[in-house]
Amino acid sequence: MRSFLESAQLKAKIEVNLRSNVCILLVITYVLCFHFSRFVEIGSITPEPQPGNPKPRMFRLTEDKGVINRYGFNSEGLDKVEDNVKSFCQYRSSKTAPEKSNILDWWSLDAFRQNICDLALYLIWAQDHTVAQQGILGINLGKNKHSTDETADYEKGIAQLGPYADYLVVNISSPNTPGLRALQKREPIRRLLKAAIRARDNISPLMRVDGIRGGNVDGRDIPLFVKIAPDISSEEMEDIAAAVIEIGVDGMVISNTSNQRPSGLLSKASGEEGGLSGAPIKDMSTECIRKMYHLTNGEIPIIGVGGVGSGHDAYEKLKAGASLVQIYSMLVYEGPGLVSRVRRELAEIMLENGQRKVEDVIGIDHEEIYWRRREDRSRNERTQEKIIVDE
Repeated sequence: MRSFLESAQLKAKIEVNLRSNVCILLVITYVLCFHFSRFVEIGSITPEPQPGNPKPRMFRLTEDKGVINRYGFNSEGLDKVEDNVKSFCQYRSSKTAPEKSNILDWWSLDAFRQNICDLALYLIWAQDHTVAQQGILGINLGKNKHSTDETADYEKGIAQLGPYADYLVVNISSPNTPGLRALQKREPIRRLLKAAIRARDNISPLMRVDGIRGGNVDGRDIPLFVKIAPDISSEEMEDIAAAVIEIGVDGMVISNTSNQRPSGLLSKASGEEGGLSGAPIKDMSTECIRKMYHLTNGEIPIIGVGGVGSGHDAYEKLKAGASLVQIYSMLVYEGPGLVSRVRRELAEIMLENGQRKVEDVIGIDHEEIYWRRREDRSRNERTQEKIIVDE
């Protein structure tokens, strides 16, 4: 788990239907290879294909640097996504560079699609194949809208896509799927997470796919995260914290979009139904991170997401208890260059505060937990040094 956390500091989440190999290969190749991020998450993916909610279903709140969406888990389903992710993993683990296609062969739509796919694969090698090999691929899972057995939906997703994942996310917090957020209650979340862990544990190392870098290397378990909402009650937070500790979930993603509408929103679209993300929920998500870190005594790694648009925003998430930071909605306004800027600004802030590693920042708002964990880390490092010397 530690090596997984050390592999990335910032994460980009790609929420696409993955309609073809062209889509998945171009998206993941660009994100992992072109100095955008070493860490990409795709999803949410449902077992069966479903169209999601009618359009329009995404609204920019330009004046507020926010987004409202009510996608409703539009998904091509597990089978289609498996084909696409399998292709990426196979090419990522390939020992020889794919051939560049001849532009004269682009004579039909099918040929065009295939040649674009071939070009994407060649770019992995031409740019930096090592980066693609080492990049972390997360897969985010959801349930079908009309499913009568949500537990079975997640079990199926874990079993089918788990072999391709460096980490998995159980998404139970989207506000756009009826009944989904009820899974955050005490008994439902315990029942679901126990089933998810069993399904994860049943993935044999022999089933895992070449081209994966992360938790399932060397036969280790694939890290399993649960994604929660930012606007849950204190009682729900306590129930979730108790469940993830008792059941042994590897981490939490905090947070999803919010049903709430903070006062002072200026955009005309702010009244649209759906989940709010971006700058308007930045403080809400950071506070949720802070509370969950305290409730779990800093023992459960947290991926922090919600309104990150600067190095300072990322720094605040880390101080509150996040081990990793995810950027999503703010990319809508600033594009992929935002990731490099956030990383640069974060490094400058850390340098100003005498902090050399991200570990020196994580949870610093929780003084007692911070210093205890820092002492434990120093003790472990000294033990490792002694072992090396003794050998």
